Formats: sequence, C-alpha cells, structure tokens
Amino acid sequence: MASSAILALPQKPKVATCPWCKNDPVLMAAAGVVTHGPMPMGTKTSVEFAADLPASQWIFLETAHLRWASSLPDQKIDLDERVRVDAELARLREKLPSVPKEVKKLDPWLRLHLIAMKGEDLYARFQALLRVTDADFPAERKTDGPFMGAGQYLGEKDKFEVSLHSNRTTHNLFTKEFSGAQVTNALRWHFPGLHKMHASLPCEDADLRQDKWLFPHIAHNLSHLFFSAYKHFSYDPPLWLDEGLALCLEKEIDPRSTTNEGEEGSFRDATYPSDWSDATRKMLARGRAKTMAELMYMKEVGALDRDGLFTVWSMVRFLIDTQAEGLAKLLGGVKGQLDEQGLPTGKDLPSLQRKLLKDVFAWTPQAFDEVWRAWASQPPVAGK
Repeated sequence: MASSAILALPQKPKVATCPWCKNDPVLMAAAGVVTHGPMPMGTKTSVEFAADLPASQWIFLETAHLRWASSLPDQKIDLDERVRVDAELARLREKLPSVPKEVKKLDPWLRLHLIAMKGEDLYARFQALLRVTDADFPAERKTDGPFMGAGQYLGEKDKFEVSLHSNRTTHNLFTKEFSGAQVTNALRWHFPGLHKMHASLPCEDADLRQDKWLFPHIAHNLSHLFFSAYKHFSYDPPLWLDEGLALCLEKEIDPRSTTNEGEEGSFRDATYPSDWSDATRKMLARGRAKTMAELMYMKEVGALDRDGLFTVWSMVRFLIDTQAEGLAKLLGGVKGQLDEQGLPTGKDLPSLQRKLLKDVFAWTPQAFDEVWRAWASQPPVAGK
C-alpha cells in the first residue's frame, strides 16, 4: 500500500502495551474497552493497517460500539483547557485508578482513551435523540415487528470505525485503496459487504492537532455516520436533517466549532461566528433564510451556503429543544421507508417528508417555517 521509500523512514520506538489499562482484561472491561487489538479496521486487521501505513506508532482501541485507530502524538495540556481535561481525566480515573491527578501532557494512549470515552457518550446521545436502545436492533433483520435495519449497530452489522491520522499521507494512502481517490479532508465511507461505516480524519492542520477542536470535528463526522447507518445505510437521508444534526451535536460539545462540508470532505472552519442563535436572528431579519420546501429537495451539501447552514442547524435545534418525541419519529420515518417488496427505498423523499410533517406534527412545510421562525427570532432570555 505504501512505497518502500516511505516505509524506510525512521520509526520511533513502539510501545506495545497501554500504560494505563496494561491491556489487562479486568481493567479494560472496567474502562469500557473491549480490546486494544488485534481488531478489524477498514477492510483489514489492525495489524495489517499499522504495517501498511507509515507512522511513528499506531494504537487501537475498541469499545462497545466503536473502533479507533490513532497515530496522534503527545499533547500538552494548555492552561485554558485544564478544567475541561481534568474533568475528563477524573471520569476516566474512576474506571482506571492508575490515571494520575497531575497530568501535564496526554500521551497517545491517554488521548485515545479519552476520545473513545467521549465517543461512547456521543453514541448514547444519538440513541437518546432517536429514542432507541441497543435492544431495538437485532443482529439480523426480523420479519415481524418494525423495520430496524440489518444489524445491532443502529442497523448495521458491524461497529463504527474512526481512523485519526497525524498526517495526510497515511490518510490518503488508506482512503485511496478503497475509494479510488485522494481526499484532502475527512472521508466517510460505507463498506457494504462488511456492513459498517468508517470515518478517516487527517489531523495535521494546526486546529485539529488540538483535542478541543478535534473532538467536535469527530462528533460532526460520527453524527453523519450514525444517521446514515440508522436502519441500515440503503439510501442517503434528507440533507437538511443530516447536516443539521451533525452541526447540532458538534456545537453541543463546543459552540465555537464549525465543520464545513466541502467537495473534498469536511474541515473545521474558524471563520464562522461562535453564536449561531444570534447569527440566525440576523439572517431572519434580513429575509435570507431557506424554506423547508426548498430544503426538502436539496441533495448536495454544496447547495447550502452560509445562511443555509444557519437555517438547517436552527431548524434541527428547534426540533430537539421543543419537539423531541416528534423529531425521533421524523428521523425514524425518513430512514425507514420500504417498497412493496419490503426493501428500503429512498424514492420520493420530499413527499415522504411532507407526509411525516403532517402525520407527526400536523404541519405543512409552510406551517413549519412559521413556527420555527417565531421560535428562532426570539432574543435570548436573560440569565439563560
């Protein structure tokens, strides 16, 4: 996969055993870790993955719903991040008592433990939005009961995967093998024969080298994977819901973070304002918001300009905050359409969305716009 010239680069000494859980089954189980490998990763095993991609060190971690590959280096803890990181370390220390209280920098293993812990938090958050639990997803599709996909991971048969590349070289080598193209930024991929979803993220840019920006970016990409996988990835979900959900979950972690989807993947864009509620009110005052009738027909993320992103984020935020039960029905409905033979179909999704808006909320697209605009136009309440 990689040229011999690249593989001949000097390699740092590799640490084969996690210094915190010691690869001990009891300690790993307490920390929610299934294994540090070997494990599947992409189309290969983690051993093959590491051998094919030149890096100082690849480490791996598998939890209940996700698998992680990381070549991220040490990271110094900045003073302005101390409170957040200490709180995360305290949570991890409850499961792994060997984690020290005074940590000046995070080594690669500790970074990955924290990322994996937050990854499971995000999975639980997404399940809460869907109003589902693991028990709702059988290992195989059942002929009786509601359609829930083809496997136990939101409808896919295998776990979600994320590879975190310290440089674009390994990201490009890895993704080109199965996608046939070199993508500058993040690449999300569904392996249909393996029934699993993977996000490959290059983390060499200055902002994504810092965990405070990296994890919101991870959350954005995982949201796309989770929603696409829901009831199995058989067709693309409505763009406004998919992108709106990803932005909402990203900004729940850090309101300042914005992942901007482009033709070559996704990247964190620092040019957006941190207060999107205020930006949405200004957009509405200028009459520049998209309408639900417009958004239902959009299929390409490039069609969403700056105002379009404010719109879809705010619409989904409105549904999360005021119509949580209805939102879960809407999400399940748009991902659960079956044809006459009982097979998933993405046929005429705009009509399906109109039907769901009427059945779930008693709204037309125009009525939705009116209710949402009234909500989004309200100034913030003092003290909140």
